[in-house]
Amino acid sequence: MVLAVGNFAITAVLLQKFAEMAAKYISHWEIIDYAYADKKDAPSGTARELANRLSKIQESQLDVPLDSIAGPKESRGVRLNGSQVHSVRLPGYIISVDAIFGMPDQKLIIRHESGSSAEPYVSGALLAIRKIGQLVGLQHGLDSVMDF
Repeated sequence: MVLAVGNFAITAVLLQKFAEMAAKYISHWEIIDYAYADKKDAPSGTARELANRLSKIQESQLDVPLDSIAGPKESRGVRLNGSQVHSVRLPGYIISVDAIFGMPDQKLIIRHESGSSAEPYVSGALLAIRKIGQLVGLQHGLDSVMDF
């Protein structure tokens, strides 16, 4: 048995699951990935995984196609697996990801934030350790051992 997990933070996994639920009903969304100034990967693995998961539901709708943008296209972020993804790298941030869904006159913002300690990852790792014995073969994601 093998459990392949990219992020052990339970709130990150919940963000992904709740965003998957929202994407079934809301066709407009964007992802914003925040991290400390010297973080080299952009977007983060969590933001890339979120875009990948949402691509299995549907692509986010763009009312103005990227080819029709007046100004630098990069100002709209990157199109990644059918989602617009923006990466902010500044001092003062640790790690956070927003999934922002929009509909006429309403929006839904789902956010995962981690502090500077290892605590957000410890609870997910302990959950995985407790549940690993119930798995067969290769499983992907902490959500494969969570009850939904």
